Amino acid sequence: MLERHSERMVLLAEGRLSSIGLRMVIAALLYIPDRIVAVIDSTKERGTTQEVIGFGGDTPIVHSIEEAMKFKPDSLLIGITPMGGQLPESWRHIIRGALHSGLHIVSGLKQPLRKDEEFAFIADEKGLRIHDLHQVSKSHLIRAQGSWRRRNVSTILTVGTDSDTGKMTTALMLHREMLRRGLNVAMIGTGPTGILISGRGVSIEDIPADFINGAVEFEIDKAANEGYEYVIVEGQGALSNCGNSPIALGLLHGAMPDAMILCHQPSRETDGYGLPLPGIPATIELHERMIGVFKKANVVAMGLNSMDLNKEDYRLTVRELAHVTGLPAVDPLRESPAPIVDELLKYFSEYHKVVLPHEVSEIRDRV
Repeated sequence: MLERHSERMVLLAEGRLSSIGLRMVIAALLYIPDRIVAVIDSTKERGTTQEVIGFGGDTPIVHSIEEAMKFKPDSLLIGITPMGGQLPESWRHIIRGALHSGLHIVSGLKQPLRKDEEFAFIADEKGLRIHDLHQVSKSHLIRAQGSWRRRNVSTILTVGTDSDTGKMTTALMLHREMLRRGLNVAMIGTGPTGILISGRGVSIEDIPADFINGAVEFEIDKAANEGYEYVIVEGQGALSNCGNSPIALGLLHGAMPDAMILCHQPSRETDGYGLPLPGIPATIELHERMIGVFKKANVVAMGLNSMDLNKEDYRLTVRELAHVTGLPAVDPLRESPAPIVDELLKYFSEYHKVVLPHEVSEIRDRV
């Protein structure tokens, strides 16, 4: 779990502050703006992120750690990842300066900064923490135990027709709406950005394939043991994407969700390999069959990524998908995800969680 010392963060975006491409920077400014007190980018004019990239409100842009300190931060968030995920030599003085200024470090780099001798020495000397978001603990390197059969928590997984269809966004917005309603819900991030924002989870891309199922199962069990009634798991990849299907399948069979939300970009017709995407009904059936080997769980709604659709085309798409699937479809960045939450709560009110041994045989026969 990401410790809550990082409530007032300086966001490092040196030389790359932009409205596109920087997933963690954008997500931090969109979803946790109250925790970002300043952004460092010495290549930009001083001002606000709203003025420079069009969002982020009045979050100031500064040129150094020294400037940022007047906003009383408690940590430095490294929100940009260069090619290869390694620390550029030119950033060392920034991180060194942050540590000497008494800031904890939260890093989205692939390179573990906690293992850097210089940084570790300063951090230990000053009693500071270096949190590598890609870090995997020994607790995550376990095989799945099948605890879903005994789990007393309603689990929701966001799945996709392809990569980058809004699984994290849908999970975050569902989590926010359920919290707003007073529901006892946790969100489990499965990538560095999701972990940063939700405060808990495991970076699935850093888990050996044999342990993906066990790692996500471990996180769900931990949330269940803490007394949460609902758990939302951030999905990754897609079962129908030949480049990342192992992660998607590991998450599906590790989470063993009770309900799934299918995330889709309506304008997208092919994946990154140029292969046509399967139709929506076929994708829904695929997921329900893959989980149906073990238990009954349905896709109950759709989360859309409609950033390239105008308002009229979006409305037409929502109506068409509802007609084809019989499910509510919402872009949670355009409008409230309330219809999805309504559908989930209705579904869970009628859902029978326990799958008995004889029922498993019947399900296997049908699949």
